[in-house]
Amino acid sequence: MNSSDIDLFKTLYEEKNITHTAKRLFISQPALSHRLRNLEKEFDCTLVLRQPRGITFTPEGERLYAYCLQQEKDYQAIRAELSSFQSRPAGSISIACSNVFSKYHMPKLLSQFKAVYPQVEIHLRSGFSQHLYRDFREGKFQLCIVRGDRNWEEEKRFLWQDPICAFSKGPLDLTKLPSFPYIHYTTDPAMQDLLDDWWYAHFSQPPMTTIETDAMDTSLKMVQQGLGFTFLTQSCGQDTPGLQAQILTDSKGNPLIRETWLYYRKDYTKLSGLKAFIDFITQAYPLAEDK
Repeated sequence: MNSSDIDLFKTLYEEKNITHTAKRLFISQPALSHRLRNLEKEFDCTLVLRQPRGITFTPEGERLYAYCLQQEKDYQAIRAELSSFQSRPAGSISIACSNVFSKYHMPKLLSQFKAVYPQVEIHLRSGFSQHLYRDFREGKFQLCIVRGDRNWEEEKRFLWQDPICAFSKGPLDLTKLPSFPYIHYTTDPAMQDLLDDWWYAHFSQPPMTTIETDAMDTSLKMVQQGLGFTFLTQSCGQDTPGLQAQILTDSKGNPLIRETWLYYRKDYTKLSGLKAFIDFITQAYPLAEDK
């Protein structure tokens, strides 16, 4: 039984007459009778009884009519619901987000977003940029917010930039860094390459690494204890008081920076919740429009 059959049966119930129903549906009486017989064959029961002045419905026919009414109500309800998605975004979106952006930006951003779009469910995964970007390319996430301008063939937007700093407990002479103990935060390869290039453009000897850790907060706590200096982006130090941060600059005096980019697939913008988030984050970071 398809939607055309449902419409036929509803009309037949309203008219209680084969001739009137056929005229209303713009089909011949034999065609209508043939479709009615097919319905009775499909459900293996008698649906109507033909009378001299029309038809009456059997209990099975009455039940089928009730079913047809419910189907129409369900159709109208789902149509209205799906239509409302455009004006009232809903659904769920999965986001892969770098540790720094996840910690220092997403709480406020999502608080503002959820206040406007409470029906959108967020699934957030944080971690190292290179791991998250790999998982995103494999289709494990719909959106990816990570460090670096990557060679992505679909949609991407610049969001934000953060200068790289040398963090220390007290005054630190950047021209004498090789003589100070270095707390090495093992970050993603792109960040490490950037730091290596900067370091060996200024010094011939390697840093005096005394501690190595893969935890950003741990490296800052060690600096706070006076165990050495470390390199992190400026925003990373805002939760650790008592530290001094000096921005690293290149040979031309320009700050050494890390960029954060948003990556997504064009097809996903058909999802109302995801499109709403992309529009929202673009407005929250207006630099994205100018990059």
